[in-house]
Amino acid sequence: MKITLAILAAGLGSRFGADKQIEPIHQRAILLDYSIYDALRAGFDEVVLIIRSEIEAMMRAHFKDRFPKAKISFVFQDRLTPKYLERKKPWGTGHALLCLKDSVKNPFLIINADDFYGKGAFSMMAEALRKKEEGVFYSAGYKLGNSLSENGTVSRGICSTDDKNNLIEIQEHTKLRKSNPHEAIDEATGNLFPLSTFVSMNFWGFTPDIFQIGIPLFETFIKENKENPTAEFYIPTLVSEAKHQGYVIRILPTDEVWFGMTYRDDLPLVKKEIETLTEKGIYPNEV
Repeated sequence: MKITLAILAAGLGSRFGADKQIEPIHQRAILLDYSIYDALRAGFDEVVLIIRSEIEAMMRAHFKDRFPKAKISFVFQDRLTPKYLERKKPWGTGHALLCLKDSVKNPFLIINADDFYGKGAFSMMAEALRKKEEGVFYSAGYKLGNSLSENGTVSRGICSTDDKNNLIEIQEHTKLRKSNPHEAIDEATGNLFPLSTFVSMNFWGFTPDIFQIGIPLFETFIKENKENPTAEFYIPTLVSEAKHQGYVIRILPTDEVWFGMTYRDDLPLVKKEIETLTEKGIYPNEV
């Protein structure tokens, strides 16, 4: 059974100030190259990048001589939006996922282009997707302590789970920072969380069932928000509806360290982390 890696790469990078999904990180590599490299090593069979038309030429040029044995294709979020709904800002990660419905027919992992997830997370998800458990979707459970920033507070989706690591709910906390060697504090609420608490970092494993769940949900969203230029339809909205319909969302614990690029100030740290991993031999000098 084939499994697919899908990458969300259509964002405008407004907070970063540029198209961060094509920002050079090390040698000629961009950050999503490391995810593709890890996914192919973990046994994923193909890669689909969800992009917007204006970066197509740059993306095709980048991948022309890279990963020659891999099947890499493109889906265009702006081309799969009805004409009457066109706007410069994409409609969000949930809409991007639904753009895969005609090209992905097997279990798939969907991730952000501007995040680094670690090779172990891909191996873990590949194994889970190949099981193809009926009525089960997946999310990597990163430890809160492995996702915090040294540059200030961050927003994270705190996961509550049962004793089988099945998701009960995700609650967004917007001003988290490390408080002591064992806990983080949300400065907005004063709540403390153990650094071992699971957080969702947009590393989701689905079957094509998610399309049937999401399409009517998105149609309702559009009816309610078609005149709203900032409204976005997010993957967690799909996950909530899936839970409501009886699907299980299983959290897959990982000890991998996550880091990503939201702001331009994050770039030096990301470059340093990748250089360190390269020096340790985890990645070749040119991915």
